[in-house]
Amino acid sequence: MKSWAVAKNVFRRVGKDPRTLALIIFTPLLFILMYGYSFAGSPKHLKVIIVNEDNGLASVRTAQVGRITIELKLADKFVNALNHETLEIIKSDNFDNAQKQVKVGQAWAALRFPQNFSHALINAALRMTGPKEITQEGQTVRVLPSEGTETPLATVYLDDGNPFILPTLLQELNQAFSNLLAEQQGALKPVNLLEIHSIYNNKITALDYTAPGVIGFALTLITIMLTVISIVRERTSGTLTRLLIAPVRPWEASAGYMLAFALIALFQAAELLFVSYYLFHIHFVGNPAWIALIIFVYTIGLQGVATLLSTLARNEFQAVQYILVILIPSIMMSGVFWPLEAMPPQIQPIAWLSPLTYANSALREVMLRGRELSDITMQLGVLAGFALVMLILSVQSMRRQAYSA
Repeated sequence: MKSWAVAKNVFRRVGKDPRTLALIIFTPLLFILMYGYSFAGSPKHLKVIIVNEDNGLASVRTAQVGRITIELKLADKFVNALNHETLEIIKSDNFDNAQKQVKVGQAWAALRFPQNFSHALINAALRMTGPKEITQEGQTVRVLPSEGTETPLATVYLDDGNPFILPTLLQELNQAFSNLLAEQQGALKPVNLLEIHSIYNNKITALDYTAPGVIGFALTLITIMLTVISIVRERTSGTLTRLLIAPVRPWEASAGYMLAFALIALFQAAELLFVSYYLFHIHFVGNPAWIALIIFVYTIGLQGVATLLSTLARNEFQAVQYILVILIPSIMMSGVFWPLEAMPPQIQPIAWLSPLTYANSALREVMLRGRELSDITMQLGVLAGFALVMLILSVQSMRRQAYSA
């Protein structure tokens, strides 16, 4: 009975604290909603560049009239067979430029149909299935297999850096080829039709892909939690009050906290990268200096968020719950484990409001692709803007705490 009395006392205190009560009720709802919306979909609107050089003609042998030329336009039929909801088709006339766009992350694949694609495909099908009767100019003729072999039928260049996107991409291409072959009554398999090249030669694993995001999320978790709890503890113990009534300006106190925890974050990042690279052999080809710059700018912004949260929290218990409200959307909606392309369109704009999305993108660009500073200016610009706004707000928050002290 005494234990029940203690439990009732806890419930009474929680019921009298609207903030804690709201966090208890809405934090689980936030978690399951973010989980459901983030992981329920499949990748959509994956950009694929099509270079169609196919003349649409096929020269075939017949038993009755010798060799004839028929118009098939099989490359056009293939493009029409693609799932245009999953794949966003971009047409081009230069395969080299298309490959460059794939290399820099502007498209997921470049697919080239050579000039003789229709000719090669129909003759390959005939060699597998044997002669076939067709109607040509009102006359039924028996089409015979060709004596030669035309290869390759088509060439695809893939960005295989995302192991969650690659299976969907290959499945859609294979399905379109299967539909095209079924129409031609062929017994070929899609693997026989494509000459596949890729950026990383299938060496990127799920661990490689998720490592940059996990490092960014780990820093988000550790930095915000460490900063919030430290400031709340110093405020409740009176240390922060004594600091602010001393000859230390609010901006100096705020900058001091940011500098200390940013340097701690750099140390933690170096530790994470060292262990990941030497113990788990993650793919890392970028410049460590750019990694350090991304993390330093990002963690400065995190300090501002943590300072604002510490102002709202009355105690460490509330501080931890506020941290969860920040972290749940960060891990669910920033592309750490699941590609943004798989999220519903109405959710994707929310994902781009998370600074971890940009930190995650920048870290992946450097670690997996070896990008230089000029290639991540957009992500760094957003992170720098975020850091500046958070720095200003944290100084204002510290100033209010100074006045209340």
